Amino acid sequence: MDFITQNRTLRSGLKLLLALCAMSLLGCSQSDEAGQCMAAVQVPGRQAVIIGIDGLRTDAVNPSLTPFLFQLAASQGLAWGRVDVSNGRTQQTYSAPGWVSVLTASWASKHGIVDNSSAGPIKTQTVFERLQSSKPDSHSFFVTSWRPLYDLVQGRLGDLPKTGHAAFFRRDDAAVEQEVLTSWRACQPDLAFIHLDAVDQAGHHGSFDPSDPGYAAAVQETDSRIRRLWEKAFALPSAQGAMPQRLIIFASDHGGIGNTHGRYSETERWAPFLAISPTGYPPAQIKDLVDIGQAALNFVQ
Repeated sequence: MDFITQNRTLRSGLKLLLALCAMSLLGCSQSDEAGQCMAAVQVPGRQAVIIGIDGLRTDAVNPSLTPFLFQLAASQGLAWGRVDVSNGRTQQTYSAPGWVSVLTASWASKHGIVDNSSAGPIKTQTVFERLQSSKPDSHSFFVTSWRPLYDLVQGRLGDLPKTGHAAFFRRDDAAVEQEVLTSWRACQPDLAFIHLDAVDQAGHHGSFDPSDPGYAAAVQETDSRIRRLWEKAFALPSAQGAMPQRLIIFASDHGGIGNTHGRYSETERWAPFLAISPTGYPPAQIKDLVDIGQAALNFVQ
Protein backbone atom coordinates (compact mmCIF):
# COMPACT_ATOMS: atom_id res chain seq x y z
CA MET A 1 0.00 0.00 0.00
CA ASP A 2 1.55 3.37 -1.01
CA PHE A 3 1.73 6.49 1.17
CA ILE A 4 -1.24 8.23 -0.48
CA THR A 5 -3.41 5.16 -0.15
CA GLN A 6 -2.40 4.77 3.49
CA ASN A 7 -3.35 8.38 4.22
CA ARG A 8 -6.72 7.97 2.53
CA THR A 9 -7.35 4.80 4.52
CA LEU A 10 -6.43 6.50 7.80
CA ARG A 11 -8.64 9.50 7.03
CA SER A 12 -11.55 7.24 6.14
CA GLY A 13 -11.05 5.26 9.33
CA LEU A 14 -10.94 8.45 11.43
CA LYS A 15 -14.14 9.75 9.82
CA LEU A 16 -15.85 6.44 10.55
CA LEU A 17 -14.69 6.51 14.17
CA LEU A 18 -15.95 10.08 14.65
CA ALA A 19 -19.28 9.16 13.08
CA LEU A 20 -19.63 6.20 15.39
CA CYS A 21 -18.81 8.40 18.37
CA ALA A 22 -21.46 10.86 17.30
CA MET A 23 -24.02 8.06 17.14
CA SER A 24 -22.92 6.85 20.60
CA LEU A 25 -22.14 3.38 19.33
CA LEU A 26 -18.76 3.49 21.02
CA GLY A 27 -17.83 4.47 24.55
CA CYS A 28 -16.33 7.77 23.38
CA SER A 29 -15.51 10.66 25.64
CA GLN A 30 -18.29 12.72 24.06
CA SER A 31 -20.84 10.56 25.88
CA ASP A 32 -18.75 9.53 28.83
CA GLU A 33 -17.28 12.37 30.87
CA ALA A 34 -16.49 12.02 34.53
CA GLY A 35 -14.82 13.69 37.42
CA GLN A 36 -13.19 11.17 39.69
CA CYS A 37 -15.30 10.13 42.66
CA MET A 38 -12.87 9.99 45.55
CA ALA A 39 -13.50 7.30 48.14
CA ALA A 40 -14.69 8.79 51.40
CA VAL A 41 -12.10 8.73 54.18
CA GLN A 42 -14.79 9.50 56.72
CA VAL A 43 -18.41 8.73 55.92
CA PRO A 44 -20.67 11.74 56.57
CA GLY A 45 -23.17 11.40 59.36
CA ARG A 46 -25.87 12.94 57.18
CA GLN A 47 -26.45 12.76 53.44
CA ALA A 48 -28.95 14.47 51.18
CA VAL A 49 -29.89 12.90 47.86
CA ILE A 50 -32.09 14.57 45.25
CA ILE A 51 -33.37 12.24 42.53
CA GLY A 52 -34.72 14.29 39.64
CA ILE A 53 -37.28 12.57 37.39
CA ASP A 54 -37.51 14.82 34.36
CA GLY A 55 -41.01 15.35 32.95
CA LEU A 56 -42.92 13.28 35.52
CA ARG A 57 -46.51 14.49 35.72
CA THR A 58 -48.33 14.52 39.05
CA ASP A 59 -50.96 12.06 37.81
CA ALA A 60 -48.26 9.59 36.72
CA VAL A 61 -47.45 8.77 40.36
CA ASN A 62 -49.91 5.98 41.08
CA PRO A 63 -49.93 2.31 42.13
CA SER A 64 -50.02 1.15 38.52
CA LEU A 65 -47.14 3.13 37.00
CA THR A 66 -44.97 3.77 40.05
CA PRO A 67 -45.62 0.87 42.44
CA PHE A 68 -42.27 1.17 44.22
CA LEU A 69 -42.43 4.92 44.74
CA PHE A 70 -46.08 4.75 45.74
CA GLN A 71 -45.42 1.98 48.27
CA LEU A 72 -42.27 3.69 49.52
CA ALA A 73 -44.29 6.76 50.46
CA ALA A 74 -46.97 4.64 52.12
CA SER A 75 -44.38 2.71 54.14
CA GLN A 76 -43.08 6.01 55.54
CA GLY A 77 -46.56 7.31 56.30
CA LEU A 78 -46.14 10.01 53.65
CA ALA A 79 -48.11 11.32 50.72
CA TRP A 80 -46.69 12.78 47.52
CA GLY A 81 -46.85 16.57 47.36
CA ARG A 82 -46.71 18.92 44.41
CA VAL A 83 -45.03 22.23 43.64
CA ASP A 84 -45.72 24.97 41.11
CA VAL A 85 -42.54 24.98 39.01
CA SER A 86 -43.64 28.18 37.22
CA ASN A 87 -43.47 30.34 40.37
CA GLY A 88 -46.99 31.60 39.80
CA ARG A 89 -46.71 31.64 36.01
CA THR A 90 -43.56 33.77 36.01
CA GLN A 91 -40.99 31.08 35.08
CA GLN A 92 -41.32 29.00 31.93
CA THR A 93 -41.79 25.29 32.52
CA TYR A 94 -38.63 24.09 30.79
CA SER A 95 -36.11 21.65 32.24
CA ALA A 96 -33.05 23.90 32.38
CA PRO A 97 -34.62 26.68 34.49
CA GLY A 98 -36.44 24.08 36.59
CA TRP A 99 -33.41 22.04 37.57
CA VAL A 100 -31.20 25.09 38.00
CA SER A 101 -33.86 26.46 40.36
CA VAL A 102 -33.54 23.25 42.37
CA LEU A 103 -29.75 23.37 42.37
CA THR A 104 -29.44 27.06 43.24
CA ALA A 105 -32.52 27.34 45.50
CA SER A 106 -33.47 30.43 43.48
CA TRP A 107 -35.82 31.31 40.63
CA ALA A 108 -34.81 32.10 37.04
CA SER A 109 -35.17 35.83 37.69
CA LYS A 110 -32.10 35.46 39.90
CA HIS A 111 -30.07 32.60 38.38
CA GLY A 112 -30.60 33.75 34.79
CA ILE A 113 -31.47 30.45 33.08
CA VAL A 114 -34.85 31.21 31.54
CA ASP A 115 -35.23 28.38 29.00
CA ASN A 116 -33.38 25.42 27.48
CA SER A 117 -31.49 27.71 25.11
CA SER A 118 -29.91 29.76 27.90
CA ALA A 119 -26.17 29.34 27.54
CA GLY A 120 -25.30 30.52 31.02
CA PRO A 121 -23.36 31.07 33.07
CA ILE A 122 -25.60 30.48 36.06
CA LYS A 123 -25.56 33.77 37.98
CA THR A 124 -26.03 32.45 41.52
CA GLN A 125 -24.18 29.91 43.61
CA THR A 126 -25.30 26.30 43.48
CA VAL A 127 -25.95 24.23 46.57
CA PHE A 128 -22.70 22.38 45.77
CA GLU A 129 -20.71 25.61 46.07
CA ARG A 130 -22.51 26.72 49.20
CA LEU A 131 -21.82 23.38 50.83
CA GLN A 132 -18.14 23.55 49.90
CA SER A 133 -17.91 27.03 51.44
CA SER A 134 -19.45 25.96 54.72
CA LYS A 135 -17.81 22.50 54.86
CA PRO A 136 -14.52 22.50 52.92
CA ASP A 137 -14.01 18.78 53.46
CA SER A 138 -17.45 17.85 52.09
CA HIS A 139 -18.09 15.81 48.95
CA SER A 140 -20.79 16.23 46.31
CA PHE A 141 -21.97 14.06 43.43
CA PHE A 142 -23.78 15.05 40.22
CA VAL A 143 -24.80 12.75 37.36
CA THR A 144 -27.00 13.31 34.31
CA SER A 145 -27.46 12.14 30.73
CA TRP A 146 -28.82 15.51 29.55
CA ARG A 147 -25.96 17.51 28.07
CA PRO A 148 -27.40 21.05 28.50
CA LEU A 149 -27.81 20.52 32.25
CA TYR A 150 -24.33 19.04 32.59
CA ASP A 151 -22.77 21.97 30.72
CA LEU A 152 -24.66 24.60 32.72
CA VAL A 153 -23.83 23.13 36.12
CA GLN A 154 -20.23 22.25 35.35
CA GLY A 155 -19.72 25.65 33.75
CA ARG A 156 -20.55 27.10 37.13
CA LEU A 157 -18.54 24.56 39.16
CA GLY A 158 -15.24 24.68 37.31
CA ASP A 159 -13.39 26.09 40.34
CA LEU A 160 -14.59 23.48 42.84
CA PRO A 161 -11.83 21.12 44.01
CA LYS A 162 -11.96 17.91 41.99
CA THR A 163 -11.29 15.97 45.17
CA GLY A 164 -14.55 17.29 46.62
CA HIS A 165 -16.97 17.32 43.67
CA ALA A 166 -17.56 14.47 41.22
CA ALA A 167 -19.62 15.12 38.08
CA PHE A 168 -20.60 12.51 35.51
CA PHE A 169 -22.14 12.80 32.06
CA ARG A 170 -23.55 9.48 30.87
CA ARG A 171 -25.29 8.43 27.67
CA ASP A 172 -28.69 7.43 29.13
CA ASP A 173 -30.53 6.51 32.33
CA ALA A 174 -29.20 2.96 32.31
CA ALA A 175 -25.66 4.33 32.35
CA VAL A 176 -26.61 6.83 35.07
CA GLU A 177 -27.91 3.96 37.18
CA GLN A 178 -24.75 1.96 36.60
CA GLU A 179 -22.57 4.91 37.61
CA VAL A 180 -24.43 5.32 40.88
CA LEU A 181 -24.29 1.61 41.65
CA THR A 182 -20.58 1.55 40.83
CA SER A 183 -19.57 4.65 42.78
CA TRP A 184 -22.00 5.15 45.61
CA ARG A 185 -20.85 2.91 48.46
CA ALA A 186 -17.23 4.06 48.21
CA CYS A 187 -17.89 7.70 47.32
CA GLN A 188 -20.49 8.49 50.00
CA PRO A 189 -21.07 12.19 49.17
CA ASP A 190 -22.65 14.62 51.59
CA LEU A 191 -24.90 15.95 48.82
CA ALA A 192 -25.97 14.27 45.56
CA PHE A 193 -28.14 15.10 42.57
CA ILE A 194 -29.10 12.20 40.29
CA HIS A 195 -30.96 13.18 37.14
CA LEU A 196 -33.10 10.68 35.19
CA ASP A 197 -34.28 11.81 31.76
CA ALA A 198 -36.14 8.90 30.11
CA VAL A 199 -39.65 10.01 31.13
CA ASP A 200 -39.17 13.43 29.53
CA GLN A 201 -37.79 11.87 26.35
CA ALA A 202 -40.81 9.57 26.12
CA GLY A 203 -43.15 12.53 26.54
CA HIS A 204 -41.50 14.39 23.66
CA HIS A 205 -41.54 11.31 21.45
CA GLY A 206 -45.18 10.56 22.18
CA SER A 207 -47.27 12.42 24.73
CA PHE A 208 -46.89 13.60 28.32
CA ASP A 209 -49.86 11.50 29.31
CA PRO A 210 -50.01 8.44 31.61
CA SER A 211 -52.33 6.80 29.06
CA ASP A 212 -49.69 7.07 26.32
CA PRO A 213 -47.99 3.65 26.04
CA GLY A 214 -44.48 5.01 25.56
CA TYR A 215 -44.76 7.52 28.39
CA ALA A 216 -46.28 4.91 30.73
CA ALA A 217 -43.52 2.42 29.91
CA ALA A 218 -40.83 5.02 30.65
CA VAL A 219 -42.44 5.88 33.99
CA GLN A 220 -42.61 2.19 34.94
CA GLU A 221 -38.99 1.57 33.96
CA THR A 222 -37.87 4.62 35.93
CA ASP A 223 -39.77 3.34 38.97
CA SER A 224 -37.95 0.00 38.61
CA ARG A 225 -34.62 1.83 38.21
CA ILE A 226 -35.21 3.80 41.40
CA ARG A 227 -36.11 0.60 43.24
CA ARG A 228 -32.74 -0.88 42.24
CA LEU A 229 -30.92 2.26 43.34
CA TRP A 230 -32.74 2.20 46.65
CA GLU A 231 -32.07 -1.46 47.36
CA LYS A 232 -28.48 -1.61 46.07
CA ALA A 233 -27.22 1.81 47.15
CA PHE A 234 -29.32 3.97 49.46
CA ALA A 235 -30.60 1.23 51.76
CA LEU A 236 -27.11 -0.20 52.30
CA PRO A 237 -24.30 0.90 54.61
CA SER A 238 -21.15 2.44 53.19
CA ALA A 239 -18.12 0.39 52.21
CA GLN A 240 -16.74 1.29 55.65
CA GLY A 241 -19.81 -0.21 57.33
CA ALA A 242 -21.38 3.10 58.38
CA MET A 243 -25.01 3.99 57.73
CA PRO A 244 -25.49 7.74 57.30
CA GLN A 245 -28.78 9.43 58.11
CA ARG A 246 -30.21 10.11 54.65
CA LEU A 247 -32.70 12.68 53.43
CA ILE A 248 -33.91 11.52 50.01
CA ILE A 249 -36.02 13.80 47.85
CA PHE A 250 -37.73 12.64 44.65
CA ALA A 251 -38.80 15.53 42.43
CA SER A 252 -39.87 16.46 38.93
CA ASP A 253 -39.22 19.70 37.06
CA HIS A 254 -42.44 20.00 35.04
CA GLY A 255 -45.35 18.07 33.58
CA GLY A 256 -46.45 18.36 29.98
CA ILE A 257 -49.31 18.64 27.54
CA GLY A 258 -49.29 16.81 24.23
CA ASN A 259 -45.64 16.26 23.39
CA THR A 260 -44.35 19.53 24.81
CA HIS A 261 -44.03 21.80 27.83
CA GLY A 262 -42.78 25.29 28.61
CA ARG A 263 -46.00 27.23 29.16
CA TYR A 264 -48.39 27.49 32.09
CA SER A 265 -51.14 24.90 31.76
CA GLU A 266 -52.06 23.04 34.92
CA THR A 267 -50.45 19.82 33.68
CA GLU A 268 -47.21 21.64 32.80
CA ARG A 269 -46.72 23.82 35.86
CA TRP A 270 -47.41 21.32 38.65
CA ALA A 271 -44.79 18.68 39.46
CA PRO A 272 -44.75 15.94 42.12
CA PHE A 273 -42.24 15.52 44.94
CA LEU A 274 -41.63 13.25 47.91
CA ALA A 275 -39.19 13.95 50.74
CA ILE A 276 -38.21 11.08 53.03
CA SER A 277 -36.46 12.18 56.22
CA PRO A 278 -34.65 9.67 58.44
CA THR A 279 -36.33 8.47 61.61
CA GLY A 280 -36.17 11.07 64.35
CA TYR A 281 -35.76 14.05 61.99
CA PRO A 282 -38.52 16.55 61.23
CA PRO A 283 -40.06 16.51 57.75
CA ALA A 284 -38.29 18.62 55.14
CA GLN A 285 -40.06 21.94 54.63
CA ILE A 286 -40.85 22.10 50.92
CA LYS A 287 -43.53 24.40 49.53
CA ASP A 288 -41.86 25.55 46.32
CA LEU A 289 -39.46 24.14 43.76
CA VAL A 290 -36.61 26.25 45.16
CA ASP A 291 -37.14 24.74 48.61
CA ILE A 292 -35.89 21.34 47.41
CA GLY A 293 -32.23 22.29 47.08
CA GLN A 294 -32.38 24.45 50.18
CA ALA A 295 -33.86 21.61 52.25
CA ALA A 296 -31.11 19.27 51.08
CA LEU A 297 -28.43 21.83 51.93
CA ASN A 298 -29.92 22.60 55.34
CA PHE A 299 -29.88 18.91 56.20
CA VAL A 300 -26.16 18.37 55.56
CA GLN A 301 -24.71 21.68 56.73
